[in-house]
Amino acid sequence: MSFGFPGPPHLRPTIHYAPSFVSSRGGWHDIAAALTLGGVHHVFQGEGWNHAVSADLVHWRAAPHGPKAVRESYAGMASFSEPCSGFLTRDPRDGTVCAGFRQCASTRGVAGGAPWDVPLELRCASDLSSWNDASPEYLFNVSWYRPLPYDPARPWLDTDGNWYLLLSMDGCNATTRALPCAAGGQVVLWRSASLRGGAWEEVGPVFTSSRTVLPAGRLTREFVTIEWLGSLQGDPRGGGPRGTLLLLNNVGGNGGGEGCCAGSTAYFTLSQREPGAPLVEDGPPQGMIDWGAFAVKEGASGGDWRQMLDGTASRGLSMARALGSEQIDHVSVPGRRVLIGWTGPSPLAALGGEGSAQSLPRELSLSARRQLLQRFVPELQALRRAHSAGGAAAAGLQAEALAFFPAACGAARAACGLELLREGSRKTVIALEAQRGLVTVDATAQGNARVRGGPLPPADETTGGWSVHVIVDHCLIEVIVSNITAFVVYAAPSPNASEIALVGVEGMPASLDVWQLASAHPIDGSAV
Repeated sequence: MSFGFPGPPHLRPTIHYAPSFVSSRGGWHDIAAALTLGGVHHVFQGEGWNHAVSADLVHWRAAPHGPKAVRESYAGMASFSEPCSGFLTRDPRDGTVCAGFRQCASTRGVAGGAPWDVPLELRCASDLSSWNDASPEYLFNVSWYRPLPYDPARPWLDTDGNWYLLLSMDGCNATTRALPCAAGGQVVLWRSASLRGGAWEEVGPVFTSSRTVLPAGRLTREFVTIEWLGSLQGDPRGGGPRGTLLLLNNVGGNGGGEGCCAGSTAYFTLSQREPGAPLVEDGPPQGMIDWGAFAVKEGASGGDWRQMLDGTASRGLSMARALGSEQIDHVSVPGRRVLIGWTGPSPLAALGGEGSAQSLPRELSLSARRQLLQRFVPELQALRRAHSAGGAAAAGLQAEALAFFPAACGAARAACGLELLREGSRKTVIALEAQRGLVTVDATAQGNARVRGGPLPPADETTGGWSVHVIVDHCLIEVIVSNITAFVVYAAPSPNASEIALVGVEGMPASLDVWQLASAHPIDGSAV
């Protein structure tokens, strides 16, 4: 297939998967669903349920399309629409894989209701290609005061033997029934004795919040493309439905955020006392999976980093979903949790406002303090080629850098950091600004109009400093600082940009390792 990435050839990514239905077409690019099955990873994304597969989380290829638009007339409904974002799961009785979602649009609702009153449905396939589009199974109708996609999260089997399912709503159905909704987003819970063929019943709302990571920001409508995760590696509570739970949701960028967060993926750390009980915030404060949508305010000085950031820059990473575990759900049973999202659209003039891609996969875990940790999956190391160590290295337009900065950087008046894609005065700079409590990524010299920023984590207690892990892929830069603060940032280097170098570390025991990287997806789309 043609990759069709916009802009000049030297900006086209060859490590990120960027097929034309994502990179050079408008519209929604949610990770509609994701699943690992039989050692193969499946991602459905963008402009419908387009399908990509990988055996190693590095090399991706197009696969048969997922569930498609069909004419539906269940219980008086009239709809002919692409399925909205949903989930993939397996029926434990026979191993059948099922996709769950609602139709994105309808002209007549169920049983004479509003046009948007449509059911959650399942379409199943034994091989993730032959979907029973002609005979969906309808689980339950959903009626709200207004149309909304009610993106569902993957169901899970709880300790009482019942299946549970969260849908994404807003908190105003029982109050003002109007937008903007001051209560913000809400998740509503359903329960059934079996995934398929059971009688699903509504339990009710279990969590409502309008907060964002910035005190001036507010969510004023539904959560978007939620993901529900538990049993993460390292959970000090031992995992399972009574362990640490993460609710991922996207804030702003879809008409629902004021002052934050340009549609990027946020998360709450929650717990649930018993099956069907309300969800309670009892861990680290709300955070962001990625800070690439946040810009540093001009003239911002020291103090609270939350006051120094503007959450309305272009998207970084958003609409993320998890795979990686062969388990039926990602809450009840421990297993690998690998997150993949949508990057873009790019803010670069050189890409004409397009240039989206599938993000690099990140493996999630928890610290002893229940802090969310993330790292690039180690499978990406298979792309490493020539290695250099020292203070600087020439690596070209696709490279990996792993740097260590000692705690002495925190006492330095000037920031420590990395210069990327350096060619003369043109470069992108990652800075650890301990005086302001920020990590900044400045690509303004390479076509990105705003300096991006996020919170600088505390220096690691074991290493006594910070790690900075970077993968450069032509116009795309992904950064993870101390496995906590991450960024996707776009830049437009020249074809000859090459050097990566430490800065601000004179006399300090800093280190830098750089690898040139092989391509995972050649520009012409041929096999690797």
